[in-house]
Amino acid sequence: MGDSAQNNKNRSRICPTGWAAANGDASALVDASDALNCDEFAFASTYNSGGMAAGEGGLNPAIPMGSTTGVPNGAACIQTYVKKQGTSLHLLSVADTDPTFFEVCGRSAMSGIHNQESMGNRFATFMREMRIMDKDAYFVDTRMTAVNACVYGAASGRPGEPVICKLTAK
Repeated sequence: MGDSAQNNKNRSRICPTGWAAANGDASALVDASDALNCDEFAFASTYNSGGMAAGEGGLNPAIPMGSTTGVPNGAACIQTYVKKQGTSLHLLSVADTDPTFFEVCGRSAMSGIHNQESMGNRFATFMREMRIMDKDAYFVDTRMTAVNACVYGAASGRPGEPVICKLTAK
């Protein structure tokens, strides 16, 4: 979507100013020049952004349960933060927001350096090379399968354990 004003509106609904600082963990930062960022999915620059209302052309609005305004809000997304544990980085649920996996979007508090490097100009390059035009459909393959991709709490045989999802690289 080429509408930068709408992109900014989508992003601010899912990732309002201060959300990452309030929900993030400084252990995820790379160095002293790094700052916590909020990263949203689906991308704010798409019609699938959870921040884009249906009346604005959005295909996937994130409307919180019980909302009377109908305005999309990041509270309706899977909410996570990145935390360093040893030498690994782990994605953890923000307190009291365990996922149901029916959420239409996600937001995560993470390193700004990692957030900016993860896509860089790759999405723009992908759209150009694949000749994707405004409102063309595309999909993101997470390489997750429905069979045993995620194990949730007691189903893992270890009550009280977190949701663990495994991605398989190809």
